[in-house]
Amino acid sequence: MSHRDAIEASLALAVEHAGDPQTAVYARLFARHPAMEAEFWRDGSGRIRGEMLARTFEMVIDLADDHAPEGGWGGAFLGTEAVTHASYGIGRAIFADFLPIVAAVIREACAGGFTPAMAAAWETVLARGASVLAALPGSSSAPREIDPEAILPPPAERGLFFPLR
Repeated sequence: MSHRDAIEASLALAVEHAGDPQTAVYARLFARHPAMEAEFWRDGSGRIRGEMLARTFEMVIDLADDHAPEGGWGGAFLGTEAVTHASYGIGRAIFADFLPIVAAVIREACAGGFTPAMAAAWETVLARGASVLAALPGSSSAPREIDPEAILPPPAERGLFFPLR
């Protein structure tokens, strides 16, 4: 069984045993990083979290592909999302915790059906993900701090597009 097949089997088994893993994934994320819950203030329906998790599963399946050991699309997507989330002030350490949280939730949801092949596939995905994140320039767990005055034109030159103080 390929890593990709094992990942897909683990996801199917997890859903069969426990249903949609979204609630469990985000509950664990918020328990580990309580400040993250406030980042989802616009997500009253859970659709943003659902979309993020769906994209994560697509990325995981691609990272598991034995034909793309450098990460393929999944690695590029992970790197891009790490940079995007850094611009939101989400530190790399917090961002890097998400994939292991997802893996743990899936493993627990599979219960006794989690096979050695599934474990090996998830270990590969986690190792490839960690490698992608470690290779990014400016890897840091500190939130990004921006001084708007350092990047915006002076107030008199901002025109109609920038609010005046």
